[in-house]
Order: sequence, then structure tokens, then C-alpha cells
Amino acid sequence: MRGAYLDAPWGAVHVLTAGEAPLETQLATGLPPLVMLHQSPLSARRYRKALDGLARFCVPIAVDTPGYGESARPPEDWTVDDYADVAWFVADAVGAREPWLFGRATGAVFALHAAARRPGAAKGVVLHGVPVYTDAERADRLASFAPPWRATSDGAHLKWIWNRVVGEYPWADPDFTTELVRDYLHAGADFAPSYRAIWRHDLRESVRAAGEVALLLAGSDDRIAHMHPRAVELIRHRSAVVVPGATDFFAEQDPEAFCRVLREVIEPRGAMSA
Repeated sequence: MRGAYLDAPWGAVHVLTAGEAPLETQLATGLPPLVMLHQSPLSARRYRKALDGLARFCVPIAVDTPGYGESARPPEDWTVDDYADVAWFVADAVGAREPWLFGRATGAVFALHAAARRPGAAKGVVLHGVPVYTDAERADRLASFAPPWRATSDGAHLKWIWNRVVGEYPWADPDFTTELVRDYLHAGADFAPSYRAIWRHDLRESVRAAGEVALLLAGSDDRIAHMHPRAVELIRHRSAVVVPGATDFFAEQDPEAFCRVLREVIEPRGAMSA
């Protein structure tokens, strides 16, 4: 795994790629680039176990959303337009032409809207767990779902974050919970700017301009699995797959299966090899 920073107008954007070769060298192989956007308030680290497998058939570029992971926080709340444009900033900065776009949860909204912002510029789009909210759900989330935490001298805020993660993922063991808490801490006390962006955004606006999505991916044990049928109904797509037993963290918990699913979509049939 290799990390790199790109200098954006709002600050540094951190990306993770496979292996040790610079991105320019990887892209020169002719493999298709894959810009990957993660769920909030986590980071591109959630893809690190899949990067080597993905590199067998594409050039994965996992992006830390601004304000998360190692990327600088924007100076003010962004809109979905702003977050979507990060995918194109990264692609343009590294010379990745006609990239595939991949997004998970909040990242799925940004990837879909990135395709809408530059119609026809992406080779294809894969969305993993699209959060399709009703208007009432969006209003409720904006009102109460993600309040900022406040650091306290006795460290009680660390317990608050721990309890929040355990409440969302009660199946997670202590080691994995610690991984997620780390991402929460990196996001800072107000970890919800990207949430607020998607809750204020009408996803139908993205759908109208994005064109057909290559794959709508979901897991049967995903925390937002109940939203997958909504996504299937709303978003034009070529294929929809529900992976039995997969959670929000399909790429991390079963990277080989995750890579197989993406390879079937991204790699031309005639080029596939064992």
C-alpha cells in the first residue's frame, strides 16, 4: 500500500494505492483507473485490504474524503457538488482518464453525483449501499442523528464514540471497533459535514443526469440493506447484486470476494484470466 497527498485549493487530499509504484507508473500499464470513495465518517483505510487484489485488473485510487482520514477539512460545510468534484479533482490530478467510480454509502452518493456532474466522463459507476432516504428521513437525520462530541478531561468522549460505534455495529470485535473509533477521531468533534451534505441533497437530481450505473451492490447484513430495494427502483442500473452475509465492510472482511465482484464488472470479458 502506498499513500500520497495531492495539493488541492482547500488543502491536502490523501489517497491510498496498491504496491509501491507511483500512480503515474501504474496508470501507464493501461489498466483502468478506479477512484474509490468511502463511507462517512470513516476513511480510505477501509479499502486497504482489497487494494492488491484490485490492482490485478485496475488501478485503485482510494480517496480520503476531505475532512476524513488524512485529508484536510474544508473551511466550511460543503454541498454534494463539492464532495462529488473531489473524485474528478483526484482523477485529473493523477491523469486518470475515463475512470471507474466506486462509492460506499455517503461515498456512493458522491460517486453517483460525480457521474452526473460530468456526464459520460466516467467509464462506469459501481455503488455499494446507496443511502436512499425519504424526505422525512432526511429531515429527521438533520435534526438529531450526528451531534458533535466534546472532548472532556476524563476522556468520557472516547467512551461516547466507542458506544456509538458499538451501537451501529454490535457484531464488531474490540479490534475492529478500535479501527472505526480511530476514523471517528480523525474526523474531529464535528464528524458530520458529509452527512449533512447528503441529507440536504435530493438524490433524484443525481439520478437524472448520471446515466446508467454498472452495478448496485449490497450485502444482506449491511446496516442499510433495507435501502437497497429503494436504490434498485430509483437508479438506472445494468446489474444489482446482494451478497449473502456481507456487511458494510465487504471490502475489508472478504477482500477476495469483493475483488471478484468488481472484476466481473470492470474487466472486459475477453481479458479476464485466473
